[in-house]
Amino acid sequence: MRASGGNGGAGGRTVKAVVSGGRLFSRGGPYTRRMADRASVFHRSRLSLTLALTLATALFVALAAQPFASLTVSPAGRQLFDIATGVTTMPDGGVITDQSTGVELSATHIEYLAGAFVEARGARVNGDFGVVTAQSLRLDLQSGVLNASGGLSLARGALTIGAGSLAYYANRQVAVFGGGVVATGPTFEADRLYLDAVTGDVLLVGNYSFSDSLFTMTSPEEGGRLELRMVLRDGEPSYDAATEVRPELLERFDGLL
Repeated sequence: MRASGGNGGAGGRTVKAVVSGGRLFSRGGPYTRRMADRASVFHRSRLSLTLALTLATALFVALAAQPFASLTVSPAGRQLFDIATGVTTMPDGGVITDQSTGVELSATHIEYLAGAFVEARGARVNGDFGVVTAQSLRLDLQSGVLNASGGLSLARGALTIGAGSLAYYANRQVAVFGGGVVATGPTFEADRLYLDAVTGDVLLVGNYSFSDSLFTMTSPEEGGRLELRMVLRDGEPSYDAATEVRPELLERFDGLL
């Protein structure tokens, strides 16, 4: 970086300085303390601006990637705002769309508190995990966890199931179905089901029974684990069953099993 001074002395020479490695060097004449201070302030200002822009960019990227950080609310009718609690009620239902993940919630009744939660009845959710319908749903906007129960069903490609409860962890793109899982495509039953929403792979946990056209696989009395790996056959999604679960699939569900 160069710092230029004005005319120096009677000769009217221009005095220039070079900042290198944090030290100041003069060229063509004496280098004053005032000139050094100006150069140092300019150097620090550029560094501070660069750091500020870097931090701002990193923060913007992080917020943009955060699930449920940008919601669009489209009411089907009335909106009632409670000034004491800050809760907005949509008694006629409506649609809430998350712009960051593409998850869309439609329901017959919705209550929400901006930045905190969304609660819905008669809900239908369309996301990367599939299409979920449930009688009741709660979305924690701070943790990014969606919980649903009551008349619960999931349709995703070759997977069609009913279950008692759902917990979807948006940050990890992992869904956990519990309360007894029954599937019609493929045909199986299980205590719990873990779904990797990225790959479509499934893990059955506890007591399970899996059937296809050739055989039936049943868990030991004490329960077990069965991997259902999603594959494509003639361009159509299907599942292969394996009692030896891959370590990478177990890692996806680490802390939830």
